Amino acid sequence: MPLPLLGALLLAIGLAAAVALYRPPPDVPAAGWSGDPSSPGRRRWWDGQAWTPRVADGAEPPGRPRRFHGRFWGGWVWVLAAAIVVSVGGGALYLSGENVRLLAVTSFAGMALTCWAAYRFTARQIGLDDAVSPLQVIAATVAGAGSTLLVAMSLNDLVIGHWGIARAVNLVGFIEEGAKYLVPIALFLVGRYRNPRAGIGVGLGAGFGFAITETTLYAFETLAASGPNLCGTETVVTAQGVVQEQLLRIFTVSPLHWMWTATAVAIGWRLWRVYGRRGTVGALGGLLLVMVIHSFNDTTTTFGCGSPIAGFLWTVVRWGILLGSYLLFKAMLARNTPPTLVGHVSRGWTPRRLPPARPGDGGDGGER
Repeated sequence: MPLPLLGALLLAIGLAAAVALYRPPPDVPAAGWSGDPSSPGRRRWWDGQAWTPRVADGAEPPGRPRRFHGRFWGGWVWVLAAAIVVSVGGGALYLSGENVRLLAVTSFAGMALTCWAAYRFTARQIGLDDAVSPLQVIAATVAGAGSTLLVAMSLNDLVIGHWGIARAVNLVGFIEEGAKYLVPIALFLVGRYRNPRAGIGVGLGAGFGFAITETTLYAFETLAASGPNLCGTETVVTAQGVVQEQLLRIFTVSPLHWMWTATAVAIGWRLWRVYGRRGTVGALGGLLLVMVIHSFNDTTTTFGCGSPIAGFLWTVVRWGILLGSYLLFKAMLARNTPPTLVGHVSRGWTPRRLPPARPGDGGDGGER
């Protein structure tokens, strides 16, 4: 079956399943005043789905016990350990016989387990289970895989065919993030998953679908990638190089896909929830910002050609982008940490820089 056709089927099935599985989640925790986690000494109105600009004097946010351990460690660690075992084991088996299908299967499994670990970690920090179920996230993952095959791959091939690989690299963030955005935005437009935390779950799912699909396809394609690289020099790919690339992709490259998409959705959905249509400019700005970061990250692979020192420095820059992307991901998602978890999560997952009080802002949090 042609990949674009398979993509269309997966996209339709995933979106249909997400719609069918949707049930308006109750507001958890219920709307009410809570200690403002971003400003001790005052209260802030939680509207049941988001922190609003409405504030009042009094009340401290919940404190942390003396022996505070946070909510970092959990069952997700064992899932991640399983992902490492599967991925490394698959690589070792590939080196013994160079069975590409086996590498693709273990890459798929390793990437899927890594995605599940990331989902359970995030759910533990901001209470995603109150707003979205694992089955709904899986439906978004299927839709994200479909959008990858139908939209991202087709557009990337089109740009490469007309303008070359260098231009495709420059535009990759706009193409690939646009393909991932298709899933949460389509569901938002039909009135589903508008709760900010539900939107984050769907955004994660769309990113998971892209990461799993891309990683699996690269298992087939990397060995055949010998030839001119982006710098115009010859690249000879070995079996050891294939395994190294797959392991780096699973644990360092592909996680960027779900971090970027979830970050963009976290920005947009919260602004739309709190400010309604007034938040549209900021929401669209967040979506665009992530596209630019993605494109810049991939474009740096073409920098430093011909200079080993410059190439090394740009590699360091990409590691910095990975770290910065996680910090941005955490900061944007932490603004959705509900009152019931404030005082139980670490300071990094405590809401900061919440919307300032503005005349005329009410406690209903804007449009539903």
